[in-house]
Amino acid sequence: MRNLILSGALSIVWLTTTGCTSTSMSDPLALIEQEQQRIKGQLINKKVLMDIQALRTSQKATMHTYTFVYDLDNKELSYDDKITISKLLAQQPHAIINIAPANGANKLTQLTLAMERAKILHQYISHFNNSITISFSPGLPTDTINLKVGA
Repeated sequence: MRNLILSGALSIVWLTTTGCTSTSMSDPLALIEQEQQRIKGQLINKKVLMDIQALRTSQKATMHTYTFVYDLDNKELSYDDKITISKLLAQQPHAIINIAPANGANKLTQLTLAMERAKILHQYISHFNNSITISFSPGLPTDTINLKVGA
């Protein structure tokens, strides 16, 4: 009787430990497979990021910047500059115009002249059906505007 109980207990212990051993043996295999999937996912993510970066650089290459200079204390650009701006805006669907502060005795005079220049420029380009943005850019050299055209 004692041998029967002892062999039954040993059988139960043996069955439970062999089941644990088989699952513990498969865990490292699952971990290796998960690590391989993670590495594969990282490679795919890097490829996607490189494709996105390539698209960004190709888009940046299509932007062109042109700088125009105002005469001292003049509110309008020269006739030749206006013609050049018209030709550029007629060819491109999008444009950004950055206006610099004007030369002046104080900040108020500089801002006032820059705002008058923006107003006159807006009137001049308002007949174009393009998407045009005019913004004030204090970092530009005084009495200039930058025209960025492209995608």
